[in-house]
Amino acid sequence: MTDNSQLVDQMTLEEKCAMLHGRTAWIVEGCDRLGIPEWCLSDGPVGARGRAAGPGLVVPGPSAVSATWDIALVEELGAALGAEGIDRKIDVLLAPTVNLHRSPRGGRHFESYSEDPELSSRIAVAYINGVQSQGIGACVKHFVANDQEFERFTIDVDVDERSLREIYLPPFEAAVKEAGVKSVMGAYNFVNGDHACAHPDLLAGVLKDEWGFDGFVVSDWGAIKETVAPALHGLDLEMPGPGRWWGKDRLRAAVEAGEVDEALIDDKVRRIVSFLAWRGRLGEPTDHEEVSVDRPEHRALARRAASSSMVLVKNVGSVLPLATDGTVALIGPGVADTAMLGGGSALLTPHRTTTVQEAMNARLGHRLVGSAPGIDMRRRAAAVPADWIGGDGVAFELFDGIGFDGARFEAFTRQWTRKGWFGDTWPEDRDSMSVRLSFELTPAHSGRHRFCALGTAHARLYVDDVPIADNEVARFGAGLGLHGGDGYMDLVGGRTYRVRMDHVPQRGGQWLCVVDVGIELADIGREQGIADAAELAARADTAVIVVGSNAEWESEGADRESIELPNGQDDLIAAVVAANPNTIVVMNCGAPMTLPWLDDVPAALLAWYPGQEAGEAIADVLMGDAEPGGRMPTTWARDERDTPAFLNYPGEAGVVRYGEGVFVGYRWYDARNIEPLIPFGHGGSYTTFDWGEPSVSGDGVDTVVQVPVTNTGDRVGSEVVQVYVAPEAHVVPRPAKELAGFAKLTLAPGETGVARVSLKERSFTRWDPGSHDWVVDPGNYSVHVGASATDLRSAVELTL
Repeated sequence: MTDNSQLVDQMTLEEKCAMLHGRTAWIVEGCDRLGIPEWCLSDGPVGARGRAAGPGLVVPGPSAVSATWDIALVEELGAALGAEGIDRKIDVLLAPTVNLHRSPRGGRHFESYSEDPELSSRIAVAYINGVQSQGIGACVKHFVANDQEFERFTIDVDVDERSLREIYLPPFEAAVKEAGVKSVMGAYNFVNGDHACAHPDLLAGVLKDEWGFDGFVVSDWGAIKETVAPALHGLDLEMPGPGRWWGKDRLRAAVEAGEVDEALIDDKVRRIVSFLAWRGRLGEPTDHEEVSVDRPEHRALARRAASSSMVLVKNVGSVLPLATDGTVALIGPGVADTAMLGGGSALLTPHRTTTVQEAMNARLGHRLVGSAPGIDMRRRAAAVPADWIGGDGVAFELFDGIGFDGARFEAFTRQWTRKGWFGDTWPEDRDSMSVRLSFELTPAHSGRHRFCALGTAHARLYVDDVPIADNEVARFGAGLGLHGGDGYMDLVGGRTYRVRMDHVPQRGGQWLCVVDVGIELADIGREQGIADAAELAARADTAVIVVGSNAEWESEGADRESIELPNGQDDLIAAVVAANPNTIVVMNCGAPMTLPWLDDVPAALLAWYPGQEAGEAIADVLMGDAEPGGRMPTTWARDERDTPAFLNYPGEAGVVRYGEGVFVGYRWYDARNIEPLIPFGHGGSYTTFDWGEPSVSGDGVDTVVQVPVTNTGDRVGSEVVQVYVAPEAHVVPRPAKELAGFAKLTLAPGETGVARVSLKERSFTRWDPGSHDWVVDPGNYSVHVGASATDLRSAVELTL
């Protein structure tokens, strides 16, 4: 086989340009003539979806994974997902997401690791190393400052150079320099006026020239907005296919017109061919026959990772683990419908699902007095019953372009309201299309009904020409790429109504369109549900209430409306606690919530989105079969007004200003002297530990901190030793302290282990915008060791 440069030299311009955009939603063209196969990318980060979206392994969500603070475990998870990628016949797993937890409202907060760049970097490197150990390429995303869903396609992030370098870029830098990540995904947003997929300073400058990234840069799906600028400034691959800006001979025409140097095209192709060579794909045809393998060892790993991520927020009187006697009531919407993960591109069909209801039933037996949801968390209404649809069925009309002034190019009828166009089913040569569906509706019942307008773009639903629902109002996630809006109308059973839904994209370059309509009798029984739950709680010795969120409340495509527990769950908790003060709260969510009842309950467990083994893992921790090994990767505030980005989110006039600068997360709470609700790094244990005095060895910035830790309890447990660096004098405003490293120890009763944390030059540096470089300010530094950002145990002084 000739080397990669020779392969590229043998290709025609047409062949090269064909390799730089998707052929379908997930497949990229090769060059058969030279033995370069077509290849496949797949969504992550909790599994490998593949092309067919069949069942697969679903591991805990990224915020849960980072809460493990366990590098070896994360690498195991990455390796398992790499193996899943081999099953799925993919070449690149589109993960990890290393955007930071800037605002708690961020719709993809659950899909990112942490508020802290050091923790995010360590977890990302471990994940990438695991995935790529199996010969599957990882793709770190979304480069860069893609930290909110509000106006995500157009928002311009105004962020200063120092904040970019110290906070937002380090996880990407670690992925490139330490893990050798094979791909980087350019984001939808703009950064300081330039689009992220055509950013001369960040893509071509920082990523490729400064960091020496030798992989390829792929656009987020449908992200790029023109042909020439991305080609000039560092993008290598447009997705999905067929390419809107680089397909249809547009890129080739730009080269032939002299707008893009062919040497840039050669570099892009060379990067892709080099990746395929690393992957072992050159000369090998593509096998599209995916398989789904449910491995027992992967189930066990996912279950262990889930329990290792769970944070024991409080445990007054050691009410957890549950006693071996006494009755238990299971309450809350998360009991029978335990949420595995959030919504959007992270969605994946699991090999299996487990719920708290099933797992605790098996363990408690006759001790379980019953269960009650108290509140219905569903946002998406049920599908329209087929026998309610009259006439010839549902009429679909497809119009070219944005709105209904374009030509109607197709019309058909079907029996269901749901219809999708994706990949090979997308209408040929249509850059965008608007869809109108209409049907006659004859409800079986009289009363108030809830309608849902569902679509991947802007969906408005009308009944007898009266607007009822709009998915741009009170927008919620309703499945992969699907968003809903609801509205209410009183209907008379047996009467026929005319229903119409208009679905209009907001911009060109569509590659996915799904529409649906939902309807159901309105739920007007919340008060009764809460009352029933409280009555059940009063009959038990202990009430366990599982509350939180799900893929309809936390999802790609829309930020959260508030950071309260959704749908009145705080009221449910208050009623249950009033009925039974011995109430344990399990939080099944991915992003921060305000918890006004926290002081009123003896115990609270943060279970995150635990993946496919959710029910079993939560039961393991509640019953004491597993240790809650997690520590907070993000600060939770008492009030949203305390959060760092509160005054600068979500932006205005198309711009969001990162006005908090480097004071993100615990850095902000330190600077403002604000007491958080749950501090960064916090987490309890079922055992107890004794910490010895730290010692420091090494010279200058190359320092090793060692801390002896002894398990003084009667069961195995884990402890995380966190090391923070604090400069004594500030040449410029700096955080009071910053995480520089950590080590997790798992110790048997009576066992002593030594946490070893290596510090490096970057642990002491700051970015100097004047010299555009990292600098170490000479002077005194305190090296703190602690169990959280607010629980510092001791310190060692260094002079640099």
